[in-house]
Amino acid sequence: MSQRPTIAEIASEAGVSLPTVSRVLNRRPDVAPETRQRVQEVLEARGYLKKPQRNLPKAPALKLVDLILYGWLDSEFYGEIVRGMEEVLVPAGVRLVLSTMHRNQQFVQDWHARLAQHAPAGAIFLTADDGLAFDRLGKLGIPFVVIDDNVPMELDILSIGANNWRSGLIATEHLLSLGHRKVAMITGWPSHRDTKGRIAGYRTALETAGLPVDPSYLIDSDYSMEQGYTHTHVLLDLPDPPTALIAACDAQALGVYRALYERGLRIPDDISVIGFDDIPTAQWMAPPLTTIRQPLHDIGRVAAERLLHLMAGKTLEALRVELASPLFVRSSCAQPPSQQR
Repeated sequence: MSQRPTIAEIASEAGVSLPTVSRVLNRRPDVAPETRQRVQEVLEARGYLKKPQRNLPKAPALKLVDLILYGWLDSEFYGEIVRGMEEVLVPAGVRLVLSTMHRNQQFVQDWHARLAQHAPAGAIFLTADDGLAFDRLGKLGIPFVVIDDNVPMELDILSIGANNWRSGLIATEHLLSLGHRKVAMITGWPSHRDTKGRIAGYRTALETAGLPVDPSYLIDSDYSMEQGYTHTHVLLDLPDPPTALIAACDAQALGVYRALYERGLRIPDDISVIGFDDIPTAQWMAPPLTTIRQPLHDIGRVAAERLLHLMAGKTLEALRVELASPLFVRSSCAQPPSQQR
């Protein structure tokens, strides 16, 4: 085999510099046409070939899934759900792109405008507040899943959630079983189906026990610590305050704890408290919080699994998935003060 000529030899024969030969080999544009032609003729005549590159396999394209939250990522509730999603999506080569809208309509409109130009492989919504987005994703053929209990069944949208009627029922029944007859509930957003479901379960438990539903014990609220704090003071100021209180979520229960502490009331000696969700902080509260354990990690995992099925073009048998939410008993509930002795 003849020895491969060097670049120096090519440069000498073509009458150009070494950098010029290098620029021709690398197809740089900064070479005069006649010079480029001369160098290429010498390269061809001398049989000069660049070192062949190894035919490396291309890495598979990374798939991106939009994770849409219309509020703020300010709660352990969402963190646990996201952790469950990533457990499924990361091994499948899918990454989450978080879009928090901060309840800002301009942010929502900007995200809508980007859909056509930069369509994600799929989307997961942490609330069901944007029917326009569902319609647009459907027209673009982008699969999506909603983690919320507020999706109307007539929309034919895949949603993941919990059985809120049963959650409200078992929370109230637990307090009734301890002897409480004055049970209050601080709810979530009154227009939401999850709130309506829990209130219905609460009412069913009281009516089954032959107890009236006292409207003053049922307070519309949201899921914030601040509202839990404020409404607890309202309940304690009633002429006949409750001996047990059900909070709409564990974060709200933190506000309840603070209000009770400021009023000099002990949990559970003076009043019992139940939360919803079972976020990691619940077990570190003083005393540890009895709560309805929403399977947050499993909700995220199931949502991700269903989305991967949709992305693969598979048909799902059920559009609604409800996961069990058992009562997780800790130390925040006891008999009412009148029965403790």
